Amino acid sequence: MDVTYDLGSTMKNSLGAFALLLAISNAGIASTVTVVISGLGGSSDYSEQFERYATAIADDARAIAESPQDVILLQSDEAKRNVITGLLENLAVNNSADLFRLYLIGHGSHDGEHYKFNITGPDITGDEIVSALAKIQSPRQLVVIATSASGALLKPLAAPNRVVITATKNAREKNAVRFPQHLIEALSDPSADINKNESISAQEMFDYAKSTVANYYETEKLLAPEHPRIEGSLSNDIEVARYGTLLQRKDSISPELLTSRETLSAEINTLRARKEDLDEDTYFDKLQSLMLELADVQSSIDEQGASNVDQ
Repeated sequence: MDVTYDLGSTMKNSLGAFALLLAISNAGIASTVTVVISGLGGSSDYSEQFERYATAIADDARAIAESPQDVILLQSDEAKRNVITGLLENLAVNNSADLFRLYLIGHGSHDGEHYKFNITGPDITGDEIVSALAKIQSPRQLVVIATSASGALLKPLAAPNRVVITATKNAREKNAVRFPQHLIEALSDPSADINKNESISAQEMFDYAKSTVANYYETEKLLAPEHPRIEGSLSNDIEVARYGTLLQRKDSISPELLTSRETLSAEINTLRARKEDLDEDTYFDKLQSLMLELADVQSSIDEQGASNVDQ
């Protein structure tokens, strides 16, 4: 089926716009779509830093993507308000992905009433971000606002099917944040993988980054100007990165096995959330059954991966 995209004349007149439209077209049939956007730095040091962070996140996302075009990276002059809103509007209409991930890296500001993400040209407001994301249809969503003052969007972006991560706890924490640096470290540091399944979840990424941010300020004996926050019940069920043999054998393991593992993990997390509603015997019987089933699936994944590596 042919699909017509219209992101405005500004985008139609650039080669980058054509590439972006192609990315959206391909992303429409992907199981996961990731959008990474870096904003203005205000100085060359910050600009380079933000672009480096965004590129690293996009590279990690591509490493586990079905196709590199399932990951869309906007930086510098590409990251303009009409481009961002146009991209999100088109993804809302044409994207059928099960999982949608959005990362905003850069400076944020707050005037006492409104949050703004600082980009080339007019800034995009928090209200515009909330409105655009409300139209995204993916049943699982991860939104990471790794900017100063980002805590202002923690509650407005909250939704039953969405995990929201912010670098600060409120709008008043307006200093430049270290959070994105440690967020990136979590994507490749095995110590972030608490359950040791070679897959980093959104919760594991957040826990690692929050802890290392706090450790930095404690070590430097500084009063912490940032306090990361997370909202959403799906944080353990959203994968953000892989490492080790699981990453190396991505293309050799049956997708059905990986889907089964993800489904079982989600069922276990749902059961744990209902622990108080169940009697103790029922809870532990169900938990044991799911854990055994998950262990069998993981064993099959390990065997299949080892077999394919040896060939």
